[in-house]
Amino acid sequence: MASLAAILMLSSCEDIFEDSSLPDGSKPDIRIASPTANRSYLVEHGFPVKLTVVDKDQIKSLTIVVKGSNGEPALVNIVKTPDVKVLELDTLIHQPSFVPGTYLLEVTATDSRTNIFTKEVSFNMKDK
Repeated sequence: MASLAAILMLSSCEDIFEDSSLPDGSKPDIRIASPTANRSYLVEHGFPVKLTVVDKDQIKSLTIVVKGSNGEPALVNIVKTPDVKVLELDTLIHQPSFVPGTYLLEVTATDSRTNIFTKEVSFNMKDK
């Protein structure tokens, strides 16, 4: 009976014996509240970025990229190294180089085990 209890106790602590630097398949969870898909924002006001990233391991890097639909280079490229399990971001992005058109927000999170997840949202910028 004691050996059964020891096996159950040790098997529930498998993270202790794992190499914590290897990918384990548990990707970070990215939830983008804003911008919302296919919504239009005014060029003069910019657009809001509100998102939450959660991971059971530490979030080692977060990359936020905004690309135009015509294949031009990234207009916005933000890289953060938060080293936390939960990250909330609420900001406004305003770029003088935005013109009316369709844009893609791409958010990529990498955790301490090198698991990577990317989420994208397409939105529009307009003059008025």
